[in-house]
Amino acid sequence: MRAAGASKDRLGAKDIRRAGRGIVLHPDYRQDQDAYAAKCLAVAAALPSQRFVSRRSAAILHGIPCPQPPGGRVEVGSIWPLRAPRRGDVLGHRVRDGVLEWVDVRGLRLPSVEDVWCQLSAVLSPVALVAAGDALITGKLIVSSGGRRRAPQTTGDALAAAVRRHRGAVGATRRSEALELLRSPVDSPPETELRMLIRSSGFAEPEVACAVRVAGRVLHPDLGYPELRIAIEYLGSYHFDDRVRQGRHDVRRGELLKDAGWNVLWATAYDLRAPGEFLRRLARAIAAATRAA
Repeated sequence: MRAAGASKDRLGAKDIRRAGRGIVLHPDYRQDQDAYAAKCLAVAAALPSQRFVSRRSAAILHGIPCPQPPGGRVEVGSIWPLRAPRRGDVLGHRVRDGVLEWVDVRGLRLPSVEDVWCQLSAVLSPVALVAAGDALITGKLIVSSGGRRRAPQTTGDALAAAVRRHRGAVGATRRSEALELLRSPVDSPPETELRMLIRSSGFAEPEVACAVRVAGRVLHPDLGYPELRIAIEYLGSYHFDDRVRQGRHDVRRGELLKDAGWNVLWATAYDLRAPGEFLRRLARAIAAATRAA
């Protein structure tokens, strides 16, 4: 902005917004000043060619479900041998030259979604990494389309190719293990978390979006054991908002599943935090269905 004619006093004015040290936003900039994505975009625009927004920050710009870095800092990668940046508002790391594939996002050069997913293995928990991968290979549902989906951001094969490119980099074991656990279609990270919870608790892994024919149509519960006729549905907070039709729709789905002879188990965010009661219900349901088989 100094090059554009702004004085030092003008840059210190209260209406000038800052995205990080030495990075300011124009007063007429329309994007929410508190939005983390806006901060990432501002930082990215100021980086030299051998540095780039990476890991969790790049994931958020790609629309991959991912928690922000601690303190709202921006993760920035440097192509080796350039040193990783070291400053309070940035988390820096280095990447070998020739590993990454590049795409254009909002006019900025970012690593591809496949490379970003591989990078996330260095900073995310195993469950969060699987959730990010599930989202990437699942096309988003098109509202009021009868269940049709948009094309996914990538495929399992493309992620596997990226894993091979990143062999030897930090997180290699974690991303190789996560790759084998990716499933589709999965419509939210809590659904992944619930599936992984069930699996890690010693139960057989439930099938995602298993097909159930009811009343002349086919429903797809979030998780299920078709051979036992057990469906598992995750209820997000929006299900309890009277203004949201999805909650009423999912309750009706549960009723149709029960009418078709399926046992429906519901899980919420509370069950993910304190899963004991849900897991006991699941164990009882599996035992009862096994006895009846």
